Amino acid sequence: MFFISFQAGATITWDLVVGGWELEYGAEYVPAAEDSYTLCVERTRKVPAAADEPVHNAFTAREAGKMVLSIDNSGSRKRKVAAYRYFVRKPSA
Repeated sequence: MFFISFQAGATITWDLVVGGWELEYGAEYVPAAEDSYTLCVERTRKVPAAADEPVHNAFTAREAGKMVLSIDNSGSRKRKVAAYRYFVRKPSA
């Protein structure tokens, strides 16, 4: 799991590349305010081993919080790592 914190109005964009094995991937947004609800940005799904295109998604938050990217490769016999990157664009004033 990866936690990425950002402020209200910011946009986060992320990419995930898989090579040669399948894994499960999901994303959710957890607001910083205690009375707010967690949002499922992308349901947990299997990414096939032969995925030609990287997973690409973006989310703009209305309030400060954190994005949780879940990557699970426990189905693989060998522990392998997926490559990921993310960008946070601050809100325009």
